[in-house]
Amino acid sequence: MKKANKVDAVERLRESIASQKGAVIAENLGLTVAEVTRLRKSLREAGAEFRVVKNTLIRLAAKDTGFEKVSDSFVGPTAVAFATSDPVALAKAMKVFAAGSPKIRLKGGYLDGKALSVREVEALADLPGRDVLIAQLVGALASPLRRLAQALSGPQRKIVYALQSIHDKKSTPQTA
Repeated sequence: MKKANKVDAVERLRESIASQKGAVIAENLGLTVAEVTRLRKSLREAGAEFRVVKNTLIRLAAKDTGFEKVSDSFVGPTAVAFATSDPVALAKAMKVFAAGSPKIRLKGGYLDGKALSVREVEALADLPGRDVLIAQLVGALASPLRRLAQALSGPQRKIVYALQSIHDKKSTPQTA
């Protein structure tokens, strides 16, 4: 690879590192073109990109950034998937693909300035998606309000039932 091409590749990697919301690092053990295409398609749907990288170039690109914390993962055939939106979706997609293919092995990850172990990446993949988490949060926030409304309407409801009972007793004819 010519020096100009290397400089260009390092710059593109720096841009990916700067714009990422999270990353998963994997060992690429000879994926076929069809497998890489399938993986890239699933990652694209998850809002991520997949790159097979040279270790020296990714180390240069990560230098003086928080991403440098994962540089010990850059050994052997390396591929990096960068999340541009939802890191949980990226982790799920990579975990599913790695479980179905012996040619990809997770090495670790990066999220919010912290290096992640393989176990942490798998735990991240087990989390519900962003939309589900938001729905759970909204439900949890609305629950006390719903219970308060029910508690406040309880005495009024009891009064209505009592009045209805009195009305029913008065309206039914008395038999002697």
